[in-house]
Amino acid sequence: MGSLPSLRERYAEAARAGRPLLGGHRGNPAEHPENTLKSFASALELGVDMIECDVHLSSDGELVVIHDHTLDRTTDGHGLVHAMTAAELRRLDAGGGERIPALSEVAELARGRAGLIIETKQVAAIRYQGLEEKLVRVLADADMLDQAAVISFFHLSAKAVKELEPRLQVGIIEYGTPVDPVAVLRQARADIYSPHFSGVDAEIVDQVHLAGGVVGVWVVNDAVAVAAVRAAAPDSVFSDRPREILRLLRDQGS
Repeated sequence: MGSLPSLRERYAEAARAGRPLLGGHRGNPAEHPENTLKSFASALELGVDMIECDVHLSSDGELVVIHDHTLDRTTDGHGLVHAMTAAELRRLDAGGGERIPALSEVAELARGRAGLIIETKQVAAIRYQGLEEKLVRVLADADMLDQAAVISFFHLSAKAVKELEPRLQVGIIEYGTPVDPVAVLRQARADIYSPHFSGVDAEIVDQVHLAGGVVGVWVVNDAVAVAAVRAAAPDSVFSDRPREILRLLRDQGS
């Protein structure tokens, strides 16, 4: 697929260079409505290594890109995402006239330009049946299996994706710090350990590396988070302010 190395290769290159990969968290939401094609395009124009998006299923089974389970915060709609069809969701304003994109559109935008990190918004009590199968199919159809990773707070979702398609990288998201991060990583068959920046240090990063994994932290938006990144030295960082954080990481030699 063009000259863009695989996501695994890009992680390896970044490690050799001693700098973390930068991901645009929901695109570039500091400057454009989050999780919209305009936001993702802006992040890509800045030169991020990856863009990150969130997926739900519409009532008619389409993978749509939006963060919350409800529409109220980020659109002019109301209620639950999964209660509406893809066509109904597309009619909503997601900010500045932007629309809720389909995952296939975001994959097409990223292909050949940057990695694509997809967070499944599964929760234990309310499961999107068939989401993982549809997600793998979309990535395969887009020829993005080697350029994408699937992550989730719901670790069973990440594990299900890995079992469906072993070539895909998968990751587990954590807010706190598990007693044994490596054990949690292995239980989910995950490649990527993705904690909040406040829940990781250099020792945890070393442990994950020894287990064959990589560490991607979120959300790096200010000086405190950048200082934490410098101390822990993770493999990637995700930011709502990619323009600012890209400049800081470049200027300070990370």
